[in-house]
Amino acid sequence: MSKQVRKANVLSTEQITPHLQRIVVGSEDFNDLTSQYIGNYVKVLFPKDGEVDFNLKTACMRSYTIRHVDAQTGSLTLDFVINMHQGPATDWAKIAKVGDELGIAGPGPKKLDNYAHSHYVLLGDLTSVNAIKGYVQQLPLISKIDAFVHVPTEKDIIDLETSRDVNWLVTDNADEALLSALQNLHITAEPPIVFMALEAGLVRKAKALLTEQFNIPRGNIFSSGYWKKGVDSEGYKKLRQRDAQLA
Repeated sequence: MSKQVRKANVLSTEQITPHLQRIVVGSEDFNDLTSQYIGNYVKVLFPKDGEVDFNLKTACMRSYTIRHVDAQTGSLTLDFVINMHQGPATDWAKIAKVGDELGIAGPGPKKLDNYAHSHYVLLGDLTSVNAIKGYVQQLPLISKIDAFVHVPTEKDIIDLETSRDVNWLVTDNADEALLSALQNLHITAEPPIVFMALEAGLVRKAKALLTEQFNIPRGNIFSSGYWKKGVDSEGYKKLRQRDAQLA
């Protein structure tokens, strides 16, 4: 990811579903950002005690996938999950207003870089729905795509701006729904490439199922635990930092 931190401001904010707040941010420093970055991630640096710390080593920040880039201004559209998890990002997104200052670092690369495979399996939830959006738009039309997105309510289903089929799993039990969907996959002779970005415990379960039941090589699976049940975002960040130090 680029270490450049750009000062930005909120251009608009709107609650689009019960659990998603869509915020558009802009900056004079966004001129180099184009639609090729849709689906990439940026680090959002949030205000703390009314001030934004623009130092990547000490800032309060989280990663978000770019949903849209305005071709004229380079402004970025980001979707924030609200009313589900606790933490500084959620708290900020719920009260952010036009003109508020923040920092944007990146963009960083997409997880997937192989766009010439015959079969892809994509698994996500509201925290990663725009990563799924980016892939279903950009993967080859001749490729088979099995895409599953968990949402807590039907009102949380959003337009992914694609003609490809996406399976929306509307339920309170994401583990049961996603694991059941995986068990019914039809795998061709060539193992698929898998992208998943979900709750950390569910990522482990899904990865075990894919490797043990379908013999999908671990090298074909690109996964991220975006959040963890029972732990707020700040606590989960500290857990991941601790695990990285122990690895």
